[in-house]
Order: sequence, then structure tokens, then C-alpha cells
Amino acid sequence: MDTASRQSRVRRLVEWTPPRWALLGLLLVALIVRGRFVLSHVDSLRQDPDGYGAVARTLAEGGVFAHSPLFPVPTAQRPPLYPIALVAVTYLPPGQQAYGVGFLHVLLGVGTVWAVWRLGRQWNLPPGTSLLGAALVAADPLLLAQSTLVMTETMATFLAAIALVAVSRYASGGSIAWAAASGLLLALCVLCRPVFLPWLVLVGVTLTLRDVGPGRVARLAAFAGGAALVLAPWAGRNLMQLGSPVITTTHGGFTLLLANNPQFYEYLRNGAWGEVWDGEPIYAAQPRRGQDELAVDSANYAQALENIRAEPGMFAWSCLVRLGRLWNVLPHRLSVDESSRRRGLRYAVAIFYTFEFALAATGVWFLRGKLFAHPWLWGTLLVLSITAVHAFYWTNMRMRAPLVPVVALAAAHGATLLACGRSDASATESAS
Repeated sequence: MDTASRQSRVRRLVEWTPPRWALLGLLLVALIVRGRFVLSHVDSLRQDPDGYGAVARTLAEGGVFAHSPLFPVPTAQRPPLYPIALVAVTYLPPGQQAYGVGFLHVLLGVGTVWAVWRLGRQWNLPPGTSLLGAALVAADPLLLAQSTLVMTETMATFLAAIALVAVSRYASGGSIAWAAASGLLLALCVLCRPVFLPWLVLVGVTLTLRDVGPGRVARLAAFAGGAALVLAPWAGRNLMQLGSPVITTTHGGFTLLLANNPQFYEYLRNGAWGEVWDGEPIYAAQPRRGQDELAVDSANYAQALENIRAEPGMFAWSCLVRLGRLWNVLPHRLSVDESSRRRGLRYAVAIFYTFEFALAATGVWFLRGKLFAHPWLWGTLLVLSITAVHAFYWTNMRMRAPLVPVVALAAAHGATLLACGRSDASATESAS
């Protein structure tokens, strides 16, 4: 194929704009697929593995952020945003509450698909590439699975996607309003999952360094003010009721200890391949609820750090293991007596992620230095910060859910470049 033909093919691919109904159709498909998936797993939504539903009921019935209406002692062990969102569900009849949670998750899931489309366009990706990234998010097995659990991943992924849209818009020369929205949305991410706090700090520092020109001080003040407006009430509440202005949770020490303890290190040394470690000894050793949460959290941190100092080699190895688990393509086996159906589903998920990660790696390879320049910089900071945190704290695949939008767009970008051919990659990037 001659140069003129290649350039023509690149131009057609980059300039191709899907019809307006294509995005609407994708959103409708996402709504139907997620809705049917949630309905088929509604029994899972009746369970409350992390106690978010119990906190929401206690908040609704007594106005106290606590674990149980029967034991309404104020707590900060769980981040507040998701339980607050579940409060409305508690007013439904008991038999309908699981459907209420499912409805919330479906809306957040469809909203995430739309936000990834907007993010792709904000990052100057071609319309077709942005649509492909949104489609990958709509089909993502991890997000589908998490939408059937009363846990924070569905909300966290949605918030991460729209926060990326806002920050990218602000960094592109946006107004004071976009600066304030960026700070507000990043802070909401923190109140949904504390793991976002380093991302908030990194984004704030980076914006401070790169924002120039008239109105710089006003924009940065709006960013900081938006974040403070969201975080201050939670910190103030914790100061008054717990005695410390905690802006995350009092659960971090436990998750660090769960990831760094002699039993887990021994499991890593001598455990059989695929053997399940559930951490039951660590859970059983935790004090009962009602004790001083701050003291328990500090004690857990101290014990975890002592374990790390005692076995630095195993700590280093465990960090690598956690990184592997965070980015694993194959879901971890949950039971020794795994059914053939469950095993088949796990391997199907592994096939999906193997192809997606290969495409994402292609996109990253061609981007290279652009990963640390606007607009990809904000997604890069998100991926690096969450990956770094989970190198130390307890980790599994579900905890990378907020990174799915960035991975999906990188994969879509890689697919576009492969469709053009390696020799046309630079032309594609410049044309987009």
C-alpha cells in the first residue's frame, strides 16, 4: 500500500464518527445487560459482607453513623459516601431493598459507560476509539460482578471516571467552576474509598505546578475549596465523636495488618499453588466493636510495621504478590471444591482480560512519554497511586475496579493503532 493510501485509511479511521444513535444504543445495551445481570443475582444484593447496609439502616433509623441500630456507637471504620447513598434504599419494603441497591448500581454502571465516552473525547481520542473504550467498560466482567455486591466498587469507578473528566477539562484551560468541580469530585472519591487520597494529593500538587496565567490563584483556591467542602464535614464529625479529625477511615491499620502478618507470610512461603488463604486468624484476633477505634487502628498499624521489620524479605515478596493479584487476569479461586462452571467462568474472564491488557499494553507502548503529559497524565497518576497503595495493603482483583476506565481507553487506543498498522501509528496519533 502506497503512502497516500495509508494516509487516507488513517484519516478515514480517525475522522470516522459513529452515528448519534451508536452511543445511545451502547448505553441502552449496557442498561439491559447490567439490569438483567443484577436481577439474576439479586440474592447477592441481600447479603452485606462489609456492613454498608447495616450502617445505612442505623443512619436512617437513628441518625448515627454506626454498625448496628442495636449498638449505635459512632464509627469511622467504613467510608461514608456509599452508606449515605444507601439510606434512601432503607425506606423501601424489606423485600424490595435489594432491588433498590441493584437499581442504584445499574444507574452508576451506565453512567460510567457514558463518562468513559466523554473522557475519551476529552483526551482527544477519535469518536470511534472513545466508543470502543466505553464498550469495553460496559462489558467488563469485574464491574459486572461487583454490581451484584453491596460494596463500593461500582460507585468508586463511576466517581473516578467523572473526576477524570472534570480534572482533564480544568487542566485544558477550564474555568473556576471546573476547578471547583474537580476538587469536589476527587474528594467524593476519597469519601467513597480512602485509596483515592494519594491521587487527590498528586493531582493537587501537579495542578499547582502546571496551572499558569491569569486567574491561577482563583482556580487553585476553587479546587482546594471544593475538596475541603466535601472532606471537612466528615473530618469534623470524627473530631467531635471520635476525638480525631479522620478524613479517611479507622480501618487502614487492619488492612495493612491483614496484608502483613506471620500467617500470611507463612502461606506465601509454603502454601500450595491455588490454595485459599482467608485471613481468619487476623479477623478473629481483632477487638470487638465498641472499643476505641483510633487505639485499635494505631495498634494494628504498629503490629503490621513490626511484622514488616521482622521479615523484610517476605514483606518485599508479599508486595510483589499483591501487585500480581491486583493486576491478575484470572480471578482467584474462592473455594477448594470449585465447580466446573465456576472454573469455566474464571477462565473466560482471564481470556477477556488477557486480550484487553494486550491491547492496553500496545496503547501504552505507543503513548510512552505522553502518559506523563496532559491529558493522559491524570489517568496515569490514578493508576500509579492506587497500584502503589495496594502494594502494601490487602489486595485482590476487585480493588482495581476504579482503574478500568483508564485501562479500557488505553486498550481502545491500542486497538485503533493496530487497525491502522504499526507504520501508521504516528500519523494516527497526530491526526487525533
